[in-house]
Amino acid sequence: MVKHKLSMLVAIVFTACLMLSACSVGSKSDTRVTPSTSSETNSLDGEDAVIPAGLERYYQQKVSWAPCQESDLKDYQCARVKVPLDYSDTQKEDIELALARSRASGKCLGSLLINPGGPGGSGVDLIKNSEEMFSEQVFSTFDVVGFDPRGVSRSHPIECTTDAQKDESLAESLDLGTAAGRERSIADMKEFAQRCQEKNGDFARYLDTVSVARDLDILRAVLGDKKLSYLGYSYGSFLGTTYAQLFPKNVGRLVLDGVLDGSYSYGEVSMAQAKGFEAAFGNFAAWCAREGKDCPWDTTAAGMKRLQRFFKAADASPIPTKDSARPLNGALAFGAAVGMLYYETLYPSLLEGLQEALKGDGAPLLKISDLFNQRGVDGKFENNALDAFIAINGADYPVEGTQKEWDQRGQKLVRDFPLMGSSMAYGEYALAAWPWESTAKREKVKIVGVQPILLVGNTNDPATPYEMAQSVHRQIPNSRLVTWKSYSHTAYGLGSDCVQETVDKYLVGGVLPDSDVTCDD
Repeated sequence: MVKHKLSMLVAIVFTACLMLSACSVGSKSDTRVTPSTSSETNSLDGEDAVIPAGLERYYQQKVSWAPCQESDLKDYQCARVKVPLDYSDTQKEDIELALARSRASGKCLGSLLINPGGPGGSGVDLIKNSEEMFSEQVFSTFDVVGFDPRGVSRSHPIECTTDAQKDESLAESLDLGTAAGRERSIADMKEFAQRCQEKNGDFARYLDTVSVARDLDILRAVLGDKKLSYLGYSYGSFLGTTYAQLFPKNVGRLVLDGVLDGSYSYGEVSMAQAKGFEAAFGNFAAWCAREGKDCPWDTTAAGMKRLQRFFKAADASPIPTKDSARPLNGALAFGAAVGMLYYETLYPSLLEGLQEALKGDGAPLLKISDLFNQRGVDGKFENNALDAFIAINGADYPVEGTQKEWDQRGQKLVRDFPLMGSSMAYGEYALAAWPWESTAKREKVKIVGVQPILLVGNTNDPATPYEMAQSVHRQIPNSRLVTWKSYSHTAYGLGSDCVQETVDKYLVGGVLPDSDVTCDD
């Protein structure tokens, strides 16, 4: 198979999922959180946090809230907060972060900051969907605050490509099993980086997660909280562990859902995700053979082979859509399918799209691809998530290993994972072409003196495999791990009462379970 631009399919699927009628998530429940006699509780009280030297004007700024101007945010309040572009030199320019909040309806404990992941996901956009996910008691207890991290959406967005260039990149298919394919991938990255520099200067070098975590502490302070309460999904979990390492004494109640292990190298993440999504394709194929109406195959193995043939055929002969200029090729079909694998509730819609494509109509799968990439019917992309995803990963992942090691890993990926391997292989070549060298350190979490943290992981999460949640759990001795037996990505707010109740008790009451929890509902 050829490689498709999976690297461009950012993990904003979490937010996009909520826009699909087929995606059933947990409704805003009225789970009653009762007091516990457990001594294992997280307090939000304490001494005033120490302000880092030289950052007083940021930590002590006043926040001016006003009704949001965007029509779909009219029920919320919005504000902007200044942070330094460069924490090593605060004499450089400031940038502003966009915030949106839902005021607590009852006695307020403080703010709950939320991040949907990505990287490149908008917390301001997430808050629009949060009422369908979080319990009424969470909204009663906290000012729920979504924020766009630096470089993302409304917060000094990094803009590298035009809408037409995004379309071209998303539809590009490359055979990375060949030298020519790898060279094209490297050239693509160099071209993308050049566009970033022409439009943004060296801004990309300041998008690392350590800087975002330092921004997060400023947000905590200006919101008036002594301790940070935070819910981070997917990449947002890595932001959470980074924050806890930098500011252990400021940690209040941290929920990290869909855990990304920050010690994994770029290649190790690719290997883990290839394994996870290959298994998810297998789960979809098995579901279809078992339950799907008019399934195109009758066994799991037959389904996996049929899918491979379908993507290859779509590359050779793109399938017509309603837009004659945008037929459905293998890259777009593959991206749509991978997006639908994030949540088992989307399997029926994926099957319907495949069935229509096999009949010669590529429009349904193209619509799905556009939804996950947040492309409107007018051809305009809603935000800069695609550009931010690449730039932030470039800032976070240093180039590691030798070309020989990259080749060995790439060959193994292609060999072991027939559907996913070629879409995840040889990514280090493109990463090495990123001009702003990452200074990040990929290492095990080292958190000392922090209040207990609640981790949430799915046994068959394709995007942040369960092994990562288990690994981070071992790295944080006083953490608890909530396990959901599911093939979906992330868990809180997506239908499990067990997960919902456990997380709500922790957020609202500061109560940790006595031991790790397994949910199979």
